[in-house]
Amino acid sequence: MTNKPMKRVHNGCFYVNETAANDDICQQVMASYIAQLKAEAIRRDRIRQGIEPAPEGQWGNWSISDRD
Repeated sequence: MTNKPMKRVHNGCFYVNETAANDDICQQVMASYIAQLKAEAIRRDRIRQGIEPAPEGQWGNWSISDRD
């Protein structure tokens, strides 16, 4: 087993081998994932600033009781 050096790509977000570094599909997937992370961060910031409403779900009103 040989240890080949890993390359840093996309500003160091990923460490990849030579094959992945030269594969266009791998590069597109990594770029897409980074774009998704950035979009989620922007959305969280908008929610924290009150610009966008928080999603419904677990943060709603919970009526937990053992009585009917």
